[in-house]
Amino acid sequence: MPRIALIALCLTLSAPAAWAQRAGAYAVDGRSASGEAYAGAVNLSPTGPQTWRVVWRVGGETARGIGMMARGVLVIGYVMNGETGVAAFEPHSDGRLVGRWTQGREGGLGSEVWLPR
Repeated sequence: MPRIALIALCLTLSAPAAWAQRAGAYAVDGRSASGEAYAGAVNLSPTGPQTWRVVWRVGGETARGIGMMARGVLVIGYVMNGETGVAAFEPHSDGRLVGRWTQGREGGLGSEVWLPR
């Protein structure tokens, strides 16, 4: 095997799951802090090597935010209905992102899974 191909293979195999992160559309499967299930869509657009613009559409509402990769986790600050929120997602090698979020004064933790479209 040529040396450059071997190096590329080693880098690919040793890459963390965060490298599976990709720009584009995702289907959202979530659960609110009160346990209610919901579905929606999210779009990730890169703004830099480790930064992202994020737009969610869930239940007729739109949330907009910015995110960054930090220690293999996609961390996002966002605003929805005038309330600020924060979310953290772990990228998986199959392209899914699995995470938790909180929003507003009441807090509580919701969960989401993003599936690549």
